[in-house]
Amino acid sequence: MAKFFKKKVRTKRRTMTQIFVISLCVVGIVLCFLIAYYFNRKLPTGAIVEIRDSVAVEVNGEYPNKTTYFSTLENIDEKNIKVDYRNANISEIGDYEIVVKVHNRKYNTILKVVDTFSPELTIKNVTIMEGEKYLPTSFVDTCTDNSNKECIIEFYDLAMTQDGEKIDYSSYTNIGTYNIQIVAKDASGNKTTPITATLTITNNPDADVPDSDIPDEPQGDDTPQVCKYGGDDYDYENHILATFVTENGCALDLNLYQDTKVQEPVEALRPIETEKLKKEFQKLGITDTVNVNFLKEAVINTEGKGIVGYSLQVEVSVITDGNSEVVEKYYLDTEGNRTFSINKYNLV
Repeated sequence: MAKFFKKKVRTKRRTMTQIFVISLCVVGIVLCFLIAYYFNRKLPTGAIVEIRDSVAVEVNGEYPNKTTYFSTLENIDEKNIKVDYRNANISEIGDYEIVVKVHNRKYNTILKVVDTFSPELTIKNVTIMEGEKYLPTSFVDTCTDNSNKECIIEFYDLAMTQDGEKIDYSSYTNIGTYNIQIVAKDASGNKTTPITATLTITNNPDADVPDSDIPDEPQGDDTPQVCKYGGDDYDYENHILATFVTENGCALDLNLYQDTKVQEPVEALRPIETEKLKKEFQKLGITDTVNVNFLKEAVINTEGKGIVGYSLQVEVSVITDGNSEVVEKYYLDTEGNRTFSINKYNLV
């Protein structure tokens, strides 16, 4: 009996020792993990990390490079940067909170998914019988936007007649052929320049009418035989038109070049271009003061009797430490394309 009791006591003592050793090992492992985690979160000596408040990216585009999220990043290997996109959706416009980790140290910022591009619109000519109705969408062949949302189609609401009267494109009802200007915009407000289609109204269903090519010169009963202020031809080599203000192939009265209504088409480009530049510079991560200046110039026809449109030159300056530098300088054409003389940031 004594031998049995003695053996039982020894076994119990051995079990307590084992438990103590195992507990000590577990504590050691946990401490090692905590120490490793602490030093992994600790930035290397000399490292400087400053996160941006936000970064913009085009909808349905690609996520930006990891380093784009930092206004300052020094002595950090890119492999130690991780970005958590679980709360972001690059296919939907909006602001998304994301987490950027540097050596497991967390930084919060905003990913702005934006749309800065106008839709791509192609139009078609339309023929209807007298008395039939037509809509802006009647003239659309295709329209796509990078947001993958449906285009908003409208008649161009800034078009004017020779006398400066606003054109109501939806009011044509008489038999004849008419030029119709169509624009497309997206939910973000990006709008195309006006594109001209031909509307033919006939009382003969078998009439041979154009259905593919838009005529170079306006045709039909509403086409003036003689232009009061001359035609819409101008010096193509010396001017890049941002907007046309002609009517049915005729120039406007030259004295109207400062008229508010006549200037509306070119003035409408200013806020659109300013907002586009703002988004582009945000995407580039430029935080210095940016100034945008517009130089508008009326373009007269080759006869020198009438105005046909306006050219628009854009000059962008960046002010750093009180010093101003012109970084972008270009002309806009009627399609919204840019012809650069200075393009430091390779804008398109």
